[in-house]
Amino acid sequence: MAFTILTGGSFTSTGAGVKIDLPSSADYFKTWNMTQYAAASPSVVVGGEWFGAKFGLGASAVNSGLRWKKSGSSAILIDSFSTSTASDGFTYVNTVPVVEAAVTGTTITQAAGAVFSATNTYSNGDRVRIYNSTGMLQIAGMDFTVSSVSGANFTCLGLDSSGFAAPGTAFTVRRISKLGSVEPRALFITGISKASRAVVTTSTNALLDYVVGQKIHFSIPSGMGMPEMNGLTGTITAMGAYTSNATYNITVDIDSTGFTTFAFPASTATPTSQLFATLAPAGQSTQYDPLTGVQTGYNFTVAPFHTGQFTPYMFLAGGANSPAGANADVINWSAYKFEN
Repeated sequence: MAFTILTGGSFTSTGAGVKIDLPSSADYFKTWNMTQYAAASPSVVVGGEWFGAKFGLGASAVNSGLRWKKSGSSAILIDSFSTSTASDGFTYVNTVPVVEAAVTGTTITQAAGAVFSATNTYSNGDRVRIYNSTGMLQIAGMDFTVSSVSGANFTCLGLDSSGFAAPGTAFTVRRISKLGSVEPRALFITGISKASRAVVTTSTNALLDYVVGQKIHFSIPSGMGMPEMNGLTGTITAMGAYTSNATYNITVDIDSTGFTTFAFPASTATPTSQLFATLAPAGQSTQYDPLTGVQTGYNFTVAPFHTGQFTPYMFLAGGANSPAGANADVINWSAYKFEN
């Protein structure tokens, strides 16, 4: 069967996953990592292929596809993204995601990168909602990004629970859509540093929707320990590079050196203390010189508010061994359809 090119494009990776909206359904999708094709260093993915349902038994599984990986300075190894737990692939979405059935968990560890124990089918990068968290009521109702999966456990590095009084002894979890009905949505805050430029840790991966130069507004309840931050608006000056084992940090131009220490309330605190600390988009600021073509500040090619439920789309996982590449990699991509 012959192919027709549906659409294509190019982007410079931040190391995070990338969502690519498609004008219609796709049967084949291809990526090329132009930066790593030209590099001499091995053990990186230089290309990826996804095959749709029309290929029958040759169709790609969710979060998989073929990967072309350098196994030497000039040698190529072809296998699938699903062969490695540290290598996520392509996820094609052609229906609006729905909230999945609940899963009952047994424990949540006290750790800088809390580990949740529950029989699950999650993948790295999935977004989950935790509730009914016995022993850790502070996080009941919060969303988290799954950072890694191992057996019946999954880790959420967006949560440092090492300072909590006790581990969680039970919880309920549901996998939900990575993207909200409107993006960028408000994010849950799990930590704020005391520094001349405050570093804010969020429970989920902010790199999907927030960018350097964007303004964000803070809502910090008094029970979270840093009330001075409440109501302030700052500009994002840096964002932590996303990998499967990194926290989700946003640096803002707010001096929090003299503020009180951010901390979760006790699990046994009154209901009024169990409000969440959040950040939300607060507009944008940019300057553009039409004579030089130089732009500073917020990237105004990124829509500040947009639907997150557009379908179909292809989600490319980020990382050196994934189709969206590592930070600063230039990725070319094309989507195709069968002609009949």
